[in-house]
Amino acid sequence: MQTQVVPSLSRWGVSAGADLVFRTLAAFGPWSVDQTGASLGWKNQRVRGALDELLAIGAVAALPLGTGDGRQWTARSATEVVAGLRRRSQVEAAARHRLRERLTHLINPEFVPDPHRMAARDVRPLFTVAGVRDRLAQLINGARREHLAMNPEPAFSAETVKAAAPLNRALHARGMQVRTLGVPPTAEDESGWHTDELNAYGLAFRQLPSLPSKIMLIDRRCAILPIDPDRLAAGAWEITAPTVVEQLVAFFHEHWDRARDPIRDWKPPMDLTPREQAVLALLAKGFTDAAVAAKLEISLRTVAYTISGLMERYHVINRFQLGLVLGAGDDPGSDRVADPGEPEEE
Repeated sequence: MQTQVVPSLSRWGVSAGADLVFRTLAAFGPWSVDQTGASLGWKNQRVRGALDELLAIGAVAALPLGTGDGRQWTARSATEVVAGLRRRSQVEAAARHRLRERLTHLINPEFVPDPHRMAARDVRPLFTVAGVRDRLAQLINGARREHLAMNPEPAFSAETVKAAAPLNRALHARGMQVRTLGVPPTAEDESGWHTDELNAYGLAFRQLPSLPSKIMLIDRRCAILPIDPDRLAAGAWEITAPTVVEQLVAFFHEHWDRARDPIRDWKPPMDLTPREQAVLALLAKGFTDAAVAAKLEISLRTVAYTISGLMERYHVINRFQLGLVLGAGDDPGSDRVADPGEPEEE
């Protein structure tokens, strides 16, 4: 029987590891992660990473049976995969041309190299929203010094905020310097509560009437820029060319210096812990204990303990009095303080 010749996907920008997994599945699949890893002598985590890359370009599909690492994967037709990669290459080439035009409007043109001639490691595309989120998570988990973000969107969906919140909390936990530039929100914006949480943690936020581009800068080593600023679902560029990143950092700080901290309804006293500030800031905005717990990803009992602890510290007997003492308006939440003996609700 004649063996099918499987073309290399590496020439289309697919990593060597993902190409090898594709070839393995094309020759022997459908196989599970365990089977593929055993055949290649790889750990399952490495196989899953390669499958994620192949799934993003439509090169593999999961069979309906099985779950977790027991689920089986199959390679799609090599002809169809190569055709799709060829189309993607054409789209990427056009996007690279537009990238140079965009960069010349953001930074000094003399520092803008030809994206077609830049090494693949200096500028690479991240297709799909999921691909951008996954890469951002990797970069933020590896960040050590600084995270700068310029967000021109006047409204963020609840889904977007939910995805970003754990990453921002991780930055705070590591003591990173975090600066975020935004614009005045519209009524549809769902990020107000998270902005209050970040302010409670001491992460700086400023606003301008408008911003020219969405940019994320990690450790002054990497910049994330949308491929199409009018269609964020198209993905983003990951840029690591040092001169370009340096210029984009300067571009960010130029706008940061002109921006102002927006006036908020209430700023928690600075002698409170970050958690106490975050809880009170959300309660002062009218969120229930359950909503605060859900948004901050803490237990309902933790919210109750936080409030009862503050009441004891400031020698008051109810939330109304606590609100007056802390300057949080008439009432930072409802009058009810959960009994510490009640069952914990997660």
